[in-house]
Amino acid sequence: MVKATSTFILSLLSLVPTITANCEAPVPCQDESLNRLNTTECQTVHAFLARGSNSGFPGHLGPLIRSVCTNLTSGSSDVTCGYENIDYPANSSRDGEGMWCKSAHIGATQGQKQMKEYSERCPDAKLVLLGFSQGGSVALDVLGGGGGEEDGTVFGCIQESSPALNPKEVPGSKIVAAVVFGAVRRSADQPFTVKNGGQNYNGTTPRTGSLAEGLAQFTPVLREYCNEHDPICAPESLPQNVENHLDYFSKFDDEASEWIVQKAGFTSAKATNGNTDSGERQGVQGGNNTSAAVGLMGARWGVAMSAFGVVVAGVM
Repeated sequence: MVKATSTFILSLLSLVPTITANCEAPVPCQDESLNRLNTTECQTVHAFLARGSNSGFPGHLGPLIRSVCTNLTSGSSDVTCGYENIDYPANSSRDGEGMWCKSAHIGATQGQKQMKEYSERCPDAKLVLLGFSQGGSVALDVLGGGGGEEDGTVFGCIQESSPALNPKEVPGSKIVAAVVFGAVRRSADQPFTVKNGGQNYNGTTPRTGSLAEGLAQFTPVLREYCNEHDPICAPESLPQNVENHLDYFSKFDDEASEWIVQKAGFTSAKATNGNTDSGERQGVQGGNNTSAAVGLMGARWGVAMSAFGVVVAGVM
């Protein structure tokens, strides 16, 4: 009943016809400030973005990487920053039987491939990994491995297995920060999960066995956000509220940006004395990122819901 309810809600959301902001819709991004950051050139800090299901590039993670790069480059002309999108289909289960699992597997393997090729070409670069919704699961798979029968089905399909990265070898050793939001496949009570309620619940499918072990190796550089009552990353947290899958970026972009900058070894332009130890994060209430909020406030049932309706449909 819980899953049927969330599926019904998300199906309705996907039907809301509007334009969108922040390059979340599945159309070419028109935000030039984000497009200028999209590059494969060698940089001081380079991010890899895994968007949500059926979302455009760079999706809902755009304002976050813009904030990160602004914070990094505002204090020094010697620091360069940008991103590239992980090139995967981001199909939802509505696209056909097993399509979500096929898509997520492609994302995991392609993400590792892109990071490896970039690290070999740009050995001095520090890498950042970001993911949302299906892309959050992809990012966790990139780090800790994904799929396989031991972890069960996701939306009725079994994802093909893929190996974990080794944190002591390139490209794993080059990753200085990874942040995911509202991941589909995740487990409760992890040391890298921000304690804002969702840490007490498993995702749509939990990560167990070798997938949990592989991911644990990246605890020092990993931060995961899962809101309580998020029907995707915490479906057993009742009552479900789809807005709790929508408000990560208005709540946490500032905080996540500062943490990424600090993990990269720099001082944020807006740095505070907040801790950077994943084991000490308590009761996070969220920040006040105005640029991120634009896509969610003022047109929540238009701009944001249309974009998230497409993205969240990937969990059906």
